[in-house]
Amino acid sequence: MPPSGYETDIVRPHGFTQSSTVVSAARLARELLHGRREDMTLVLYVDDRHRFVGHAIVATGWVQATRLSAKQIIAGAQASRATGRVIIRYRRYRLTSATKVEQSSFRSIAGACWHHGLVVVDHLVVIGSGGYGSALLGGA
Repeated sequence: MPPSGYETDIVRPHGFTQSSTVVSAARLARELLHGRREDMTLVLYVDDRHRFVGHAIVATGWVQATRLSAKQIIAGAQASRATGRVIIRYRRYRLTSATKVEQSSFRSIAGACWHHGLVVVDHLVVIGSGGYGSALLGGA
C-alpha cells in the first residue's frame, strides 16, 4: 500500500512532464525506504493510466554483490497488473548517478522486461538526504 497521498497519478498523466514523474517517484521511494540503513533496489509499478499500483524491494545490499533478476520484477508486475515500472536504486548517501555496474544491470533487466510488455519509465538513483538522479533527465 502506498503512503497517503499516492492514490493519484505519479507517472506522467496527460499534461505532466517527465520531470514531474521523476520528482514524484523519487519522493515516493524516499518515503517507502525512510530509515533504511542499507542500499536497496526498489521497483515502483504503474498501470496503463499512469497510476501507482504497487512496489517491491527486489534486492538489498551493494549492487555488485547482489544478483538482480527480471523474473522478480515481471512476477510483481503481473500480480499488480502493471504495464510500466521505475527501477530505483536507494542509497543513504553517496552519488546520485548510477555506477557502470548499475547501468549495465538496468539495461539487461529493461530488455528482459520489454520482451514481456513491461515498459521502462526510468531508472533513478535516490539518496536518503533528498537528492536523486534520473537516467533520462539527470539529477536534482
